[in-house]
Amino acid sequence: MGIQDAAHVLFGNEYAGAGHVFRRNGPRVQAFSGMDEDVFRLLARGDVEEYRALVHASRHARPRLTFDEDWGGPVSVHADGSALALRPLPEQDRDAMSRLRGA
Repeated sequence: MGIQDAAHVLFGNEYAGAGHVFRRNGPRVQAFSGMDEDVFRLLARGDVEEYRALVHASRHARPRLTFDEDWGGPVSVHADGSALALRPLPEQDRDAMSRLRGA
């Protein structure tokens, strides 16, 4: 099983996963990759059939790719409940955030 060292709320939903920090053209950026907490719990318990049913039932509600104001950066959520989120670290200036937004 992979490393699960972080939890974040994205678009109002809880996600479990791993956090990373790297530089993007100078500014430090935090990346979070993970999955919906409910999906994660099912997989951690080995409930594959329940996982499949949950992912199938919510596959049209989850996909999302937009800027999450509460997170502070762009977030991509896939139909299977997996997510990737990026944001400048808090000590970074607003220019870094505008670069992540694509402005």
